[in-house]
Amino acid sequence: MEYRRLGRSGLKISPLVLGTMNFGNPTSKEESFKIIHRVIEAGINLFDCADVYAEGESERILGEALAQNGKRKEVFVTSKVFMKTGPGPNDAGNSKHHIIESCEASLKRLRTDYIDIYFLHRTDFDIPQEESLAALDLLVRHGKVRYIASSTHPAWRVVEALWISDRHHYPKFICEQPPYNLLDRRIENEIIPMCRAYDLGLITWSPLAQGMLACRYTDPSNLPMGSRGTLRDVYAERITKRGIEVGLQLAQRATQKGCTVSQLALAWVINQPGITGAIIGPRTLGQLEDLLPSADMKLDESDLRFCGELVSPGTHVSNHFNTSRWMK
Repeated sequence: MEYRRLGRSGLKISPLVLGTMNFGNPTSKEESFKIIHRVIEAGINLFDCADVYAEGESERILGEALAQNGKRKEVFVTSKVFMKTGPGPNDAGNSKHHIIESCEASLKRLRTDYIDIYFLHRTDFDIPQEESLAALDLLVRHGKVRYIASSTHPAWRVVEALWISDRHHYPKFICEQPPYNLLDRRIENEIIPMCRAYDLGLITWSPLAQGMLACRYTDPSNLPMGSRGTLRDVYAERITKRGIEVGLQLAQRATQKGCTVSQLALAWVINQPGITGAIIGPRTLGQLEDLLPSADMKLDESDLRFCGELVSPGTHVSNHFNTSRWMK
């Protein structure tokens, strides 16, 4: 496994990152344990979590698995805060109150004394960033968080946060975590250049475009039962006719290369300039095994040119920023 430097932190992480969103729902605890064991065996050393995944069950499963196998010190564990975690008016957002409360709850579920990288899951336009960063600074000084980061933030908000941290001597974000795949390339316009300019890592989510680049959909108006697109409207919105067409064209290229379309789509992401790693979220051990070879795949100029003709750089045919209305 090749390891890459995560921005100015100097942490060395695998180009494939295990996303835990499916743990607990729909993936059973037993299957989740198998996936966790296999990714560690394969050399993946970063687990991506959030306080809201399966209403906290994903963190509980990961915490139990790492407690049983004794591998906690050998891997990095993340979590995130922002999304609504309860019925109260203060159970969401990036206030000092919610950040500290959410971190304490995640630590308990994860059965750990510290979170390696703590993400602001989304930017909060209702809270001054000074307050959010002060809360993160407190968690770092108390040893409960080691590094901080942003997820799906506008480039200008990340730069503003870096400036505030510099001014107040708060810890700085070490990476950004946006959506990125062949169907939504908009981070190439501002976010990737910003991260490269400020030496921030880039860990991206949805490399398979929610399954469109695995050819799991044939008709955006008739989604398969049990697919993610049937669970929430924001997921269904991402399934487009053009996205499905691109997936089928990419599958033809994958056949010519002797790999699966999922492997090619994932390899495309981790072979892009500025990308540190991509989050994979297998529901089953079989899906994981299909994705692992992509870590070692290298794409040549003809592959990159082919993909660029399918979807032009900086454009999109599927909106993976639809939970962040700031992206137009």
